[in-house]
Formats: sequence, C-alpha cells, structure tokens
Amino acid sequence: MKENPEDTITEEREELMISPSGKNPTRRPAHLLLKPSVSSIEGPVFHLPSGTFLSPTSTDVSLRVEFKGCREHTHTWKSWFDRMHSIHQSTWKKAGIYEAIVSSTYQIRLHREIVLGFAEKWCSDTNTFVFDWGEGTITLEDVLVLGGYSVLGKSVITPLEIREMVEIDNKLMKGRREIQKSKSNRADQSKWGKLFMRSGSEIEHEAFLVLWLSRHVFPNSHR
Repeated sequence: MKENPEDTITEEREELMISPSGKNPTRRPAHLLLKPSVSSIEGPVFHLPSGTFLSPTSTDVSLRVEFKGCREHTHTWKSWFDRMHSIHQSTWKKAGIYEAIVSSTYQIRLHREIVLGFAEKWCSDTNTFVFDWGEGTITLEDVLVLGGYSVLGKSVITPLEIREMVEIDNKLMKGRREIQKSKSNRADQSKWGKLFMRSGSEIEHEAFLVLWLSRHVFPNSHR
C-alpha cells in the first residue's frame, strides 16, 4: 500500500547540496523534516510566549554550552569498526542499528550558531521548538530517519532474563572492574577499547557495542 505523503512529517525533494568545503554543489534527493504547517507568510504571526525561553546566544550562557555528541571518530575506532563490520553486519541489520553504527564513522561538522539558534526556540514547558509558524519537536520518526536508530525493542531498564545475556553482562562488568583498578580509578573509553579490541574475547562484539553506545549514542564527559 502506497504511503500518503500527508501522513508523514518528512518531505522528499531535490535540493542543491553543497559539500563542507563549499565546492562543487550538486542536486541530490533531500529528506526535509518538520514540514511547515503554513505555505505563506501572509496573515497573523505566531507570537512566542514570554518568560519561557533561555537565550543561549548571550555570552554568560553560551560559554557553558557543551556539545558532547559531536565527536570525531578516531583511527582506533574506525579500525575496530571495520573488524566488527566484516563479521557482524548482518546482526546489526537484523537488530535495526546498522545505519546508526555506520554513521559513527562519519565526520559530522558542528555549526554552533545553528544549534544555539534552534536552542533559543526551545520551550521547556512543552518540550517543543516554538517557531513563528508553529510548534515542532523531535519525534520517533526523526530518531529513525536522522539517526538510523531502531525505535523498537524493550526498555533499557528491563531486567535481563535470558541466562546467556546475564553471563555476558557479568563478563562486561568484570572488564569494567579490571579497568578501574588502574591509577585513575575509573573506567574510560580508551582503556575499554585497549582491553577488548582484537583481544579474541568471546564478548568482543558486545564490548564494541558498549563503547558505541557510550561514545556515540549516550555520550558523556568521560573519554
């Protein structure tokens, strides 16, 4: 059954795409999200509610902004990815995370001003961006299309019930404790990779996925 374009928030059309270097613009298919709800600027303008928004472009706020999710991949990560990809790509596709893992090897250029500009429109009371033409927010469809993440599955806090999964979890925690015995007394991503990458461990793939999740999906300040 053909999908009705009106039933989605995405719009596909050809647009002029420019490379990060600014050279050789070409026309390519583009997927546009958060389609405007109006087609004309004529008529009354939607006014933003006052007192609800922060202004990240002001000096005192912007200095505290961190972009933890925008990290360049390292040579070590790319090497480990290539090894795991040759063995487990079919598993990733079956789990619905193939595109998301592959995207972790790309260089994503951060445009700080654009991000802060969007942040100015964020309303914490409604968890939406309030634009002049109406509201919009991040949906599961955005997560699926932009990030390549699967929107199916159980909650991450669901207790492990399968014995094999419990054993894998115990082995991963054992590796974490082993790293914590170092002088720094904490488990960081670099030491995790050194412990498991090309180790021949039976849980090397699971350890790779743990690093992918902690570095590219749920990033924090520890590297």
